[in-house]
Amino acid sequence: MAEIIRNNKPLAVSPVKSGQPLGAILASLGIEHCMPLVHGAQGCSAFAKVFFIQHFHDPIPLQSTAMDPTSTIMGADNNILTALNTLCQRNNPKAIVLLSTGLSEAQGSDISRVVREFRADAPRFKNIALLTVNTPDFYGSLENGYSAVLESIVEQWLAEKPLPGGRNRRVNLVVSHLLTPGDVELLRSYVEAFGLQPVILPDLSQSLDGHLASGDFSPVTQGGTSQRLIEQMGQSLCTFVIGVSLTRTAALLGSRCRGEVISLPHLMTMEQCDRFIHQLKQVSGRDVPAWIERQRGQLQDAMIDCHMWLQNADIAMAAEGDLLAGWCDFARSQGMRPGPVVAPVSQPGLQRLPVDRVVIGDLEDMQDLLCTH
Repeated sequence: MAEIIRNNKPLAVSPVKSGQPLGAILASLGIEHCMPLVHGAQGCSAFAKVFFIQHFHDPIPLQSTAMDPTSTIMGADNNILTALNTLCQRNNPKAIVLLSTGLSEAQGSDISRVVREFRADAPRFKNIALLTVNTPDFYGSLENGYSAVLESIVEQWLAEKPLPGGRNRRVNLVVSHLLTPGDVELLRSYVEAFGLQPVILPDLSQSLDGHLASGDFSPVTQGGTSQRLIEQMGQSLCTFVIGVSLTRTAALLGSRCRGEVISLPHLMTMEQCDRFIHQLKQVSGRDVPAWIERQRGQLQDAMIDCHMWLQNADIAMAAEGDLLAGWCDFARSQGMRPGPVVAPVSQPGLQRLPVDRVVIGDLEDMQDLLCTH
């Protein structure tokens, strides 16, 4: 079990941490025709928009309730009501994810109550799904915000008991932030190779994969998981939950899904990939396709070719908890020694990392550790 070393520095130098709202926005972008709505100042959404545009080089739908000094002190409930009315009328989204920030959390805003008030006052928008998520900047990081959205989706959009009837060819994939849009697309091909239909949540491969969409500019996400498929997830044959940070999401799905919920920490080692493929083989009753076996052989050949350079090499890592779990296991599987390791915030999964200690800090701490060791 890793020892967690907390940092007593009064400030962060070259921080590796990202706020919860960034993770919540990222998860929201994997929902079909969705508009993330940040309840905070305009700067909160402007920073996030620039951050994601620079990374994905794609348009990012994002709006703000534009809290100002007056509404921050006197109350910003009307800002939420005005923003919801405007978005529903002008953009016609299928879903709106309303998330809080450090500013609105410090003010004490009850976003769930405001949404209930909006539902009562505007019944004409009843077909637009609304999701509320509490994501203060002063707690946690991107990983916490991402998982908070998935937990809220399960709690607010899925029935407490599975809907009647079963969909025996559907398989749910609930994925963590550690998977890129390309990774998600590859997982889809694996599931479909066994004759199964994947329901991926959130599905960034449809919205942030860098494709040129047909038609005019869309103010909302152009792809992602549809509301109908999310509501039917409880009827699926089984559910894969990928990511250590999604432990609570897996527990919530356990009582809402008729099929087995299979938790995987990541898919960055041959052991975990074999486990994933073996489960697909069991669920589908089909043999593993030849092209997947060939890819496995190509990976083994690459591991043999590289082992002389990777064996006993040290690898330093600074990342979120889920990424650290995947990279530590990957490093050990290739004969490397993980460490030093730096995480932005303390999270439960860090104690299970296969290292002696994890430092909670920033990139300056990483530099100090590299100089020391």
